Amino acid sequence: MKRYFTLIGIAFHVSFYVHSQQVDCTNIGFETGGTLGWVLTNGSLNSSTQKVNFINEITGTVNNRHYITQLSDGADPKVTAEKIPMVAPGSTHSIRIGNTVQGGTFDRIKTSFVVSPERPIFQYQFAVVLQNDSRHEDYQKAGFNILISDSNGQPLTCNAFSAQLQKGGIIEGFKKQGDIEYRNWSTGAIDLRNYIGRTINVEVTAHGCTEMRHYGYAYFDAQCLKAEIKPTSLCPDAEGYMTVKAPEGFGNYTWQDGQTQSTVRIKANLGDVYSVKISPLDKLNESCQFQLDYQVKFYQADTTINLTLCEGESYRVDNTVYNTTGNYVNTIRRANVCDSTIRLNLKIIPIARHSQSFTICEGQTIRVGDSTYIKTGTYLNSIRRASGCDSIITTTLLVEKMQPIVPQPQTVVQGDSILLETSIEPSGHFTTQWSPATGLSCPTCTTTWAHPSSSTTYTILFKNESQICQQTQKVVVSVLPCNVYIPDVFSPNNDQKNDVFFVYGNTCVKIIKEMVIYNRWGETVFKAENFPFSDASYGWNGQYLGKILEGVYAYKILVEFRNGETNMYRGAVALIP
Repeated sequence: MKRYFTLIGIAFHVSFYVHSQQVDCTNIGFETGGTLGWVLTNGSLNSSTQKVNFINEITGTVNNRHYITQLSDGADPKVTAEKIPMVAPGSTHSIRIGNTVQGGTFDRIKTSFVVSPERPIFQYQFAVVLQNDSRHEDYQKAGFNILISDSNGQPLTCNAFSAQLQKGGIIEGFKKQGDIEYRNWSTGAIDLRNYIGRTINVEVTAHGCTEMRHYGYAYFDAQCLKAEIKPTSLCPDAEGYMTVKAPEGFGNYTWQDGQTQSTVRIKANLGDVYSVKISPLDKLNESCQFQLDYQVKFYQADTTINLTLCEGESYRVDNTVYNTTGNYVNTIRRANVCDSTIRLNLKIIPIARHSQSFTICEGQTIRVGDSTYIKTGTYLNSIRRASGCDSIITTTLLVEKMQPIVPQPQTVVQGDSILLETSIEPSGHFTTQWSPATGLSCPTCTTTWAHPSSSTTYTILFKNESQICQQTQKVVVSVLPCNVYIPDVFSPNNDQKNDVFFVYGNTCVKIIKEMVIYNRWGETVFKAENFPFSDASYGWNGQYLGKILEGVYAYKILVEFRNGETNMYRGAVALIP
């Protein structure tokens, strides 16, 4: 539907009264994306008279309680049992009216329009979402109704549809989801041919419960339709039949010959009248059924048709089908019903065909029109051009793969170097660029020696042979300080555990220049020079003059490092037999 109202509210109320604003039928369904011609109001509720009372009405809107919906809004977020689009079927915009969070308020839209002879059928659609509870009285609950009246306030036929939440039951035509009762898009219509030139006033109201807590809202949309049956061709076919079409978007069609489609094939006899009775969707009110008539008339004309079509499309004139560019003349005579000359100027726009090739890396995508591709293959897409015709695009896609493999976090002693090796899967030629380059033997090689002075995180940029795939990985090299470890206790009891006192060192140590141990009287009990570190065979076994005596012994140890520096360590070690 091109133009609809959309109602939102626990109570939804549409009335047609005299209002200061008047809307053109072209925006009666909010298709311009705004509310031009409509008055928006809101207010509060009470139920002091055991019915819903609308009080403190003011002009304006608050908190999106009059919200123009669009296709990108998707479906209603509260109803998940089935999808309720926020825009009426066939439309691009609708209106949501009402509070979607709580009750205690009402929201309303008002307008009026003059019934035109061109479009005297008023068709409306609505969807409703109401939150129920088990404590409120019926007159305190959410409700919804539609009323239509003339400029004097007199209700019109098909003017009413109402729904009021109740205790212990579901509203007819509604469905239940938890504490929500809802109705998906439904359609009503009213024949206003008896009101041509007169003003019809519109008022739409949506409200929640009177006790503040429970929300209700609805979606609404509408359009003005032509009250006519139209022939789909100028003249009958060779068998004397013609096809006629009633307005679309209604629930039931009953033709005088029993056919029940909106489009039917009839025998074209001059002066014959064919009638169809039309009912709105959902049969909101059987009295809303109205009748349209079509009389077969004599048709005589000299018609010129200028037409542009796309390759693959065709145009039919009588029994002749045309699908190539050219100028054609057809004369159609059908007994006393039709005498027509049709001049067809036809232009066929050829399909544009384009081929393209792409190479991407795994994880990347290629988008062609509305399609996204991630795998190697050949793909065809039809894309609509500005002319309205399709372009056929053939896309050949190659997806390359590259998974870099790097070392786990590494540890190196200060002053030492470590070999860092990289590779890729699947195997093949690739290049690397290491950063930072400081301390690396080859920052552009796949394998390099690293000699960092401090802990460093290397970032490696990988590129495959085509350089289509580019990835970065990181390698952490932690640098331990250059140092020695001297125990503070040992126990030479031949248990093979900590039996010897000696110096531990890492690879930055070159040699132990001297180790001297003294007893408490200052006597030298052990001395060794120029021996390797971390070697127990060069340590002290605890003996002095053939005896092992418990006590605390002082030491001084001179260590030479690979960088040429020396350091003297002094301390004490406890001997425990």
